[in-house]
Amino acid sequence: MPRVDEAWTLGTFAGNGDPRSSREGVMDLGQLKRHWNAFGKTDPLWAIIALPDKKGNKWDMDEFFDRGEAEIGSVMAYARQLPVSFRSRRALDFGCGVGRLTQALTARFDELVGVDVAPSMIRLARRYNRHGRRCRYVVNGEDNLRLFPSDHFDFVYSNMVLQHMRPAYAKAYI
Repeated sequence: MPRVDEAWTLGTFAGNGDPRSSREGVMDLGQLKRHWNAFGKTDPLWAIIALPDKKGNKWDMDEFFDRGEAEIGSVMAYARQLPVSFRSRRALDFGCGVGRLTQALTARFDELVGVDVAPSMIRLARRYNRHGRRCRYVVNGEDNLRLFPSDHFDFVYSNMVLQHMRPAYAKAYI
């Protein structure tokens, strides 16, 4: 199990000088699950936004979730400027962690699903959920998103997630 004080290096976790990663410098799916599940049990908010002064469970919950609101506000403002349109019925937050961005997206969509590989993160996301049944969280241990029907979502958002995995996994998810 990784320690909380393991180094965060170029999108991978490196522990004791052993990056335990593929040739591409990123973890395989099993490693991702183990690492993120461990971080969800030890210092989950810092694992998501690794600011040095927040390490050791020092994040204020309101500040943490306010950053999600600000990010999604910027993303949606940008999306409105694009020459495309999409319905605001269903959205997916891929790699949702504790639901920081999922909660922010719920104000803009009728139904939200947050998906993550780490059961510990999903347990916390469910605890922090302020939107009842409009927002649900799902553990996905597979290397694809086939647990959802094709064309199920109008909007899919993911930030700071795909760089942690081998390109073959990222492609399978997309």
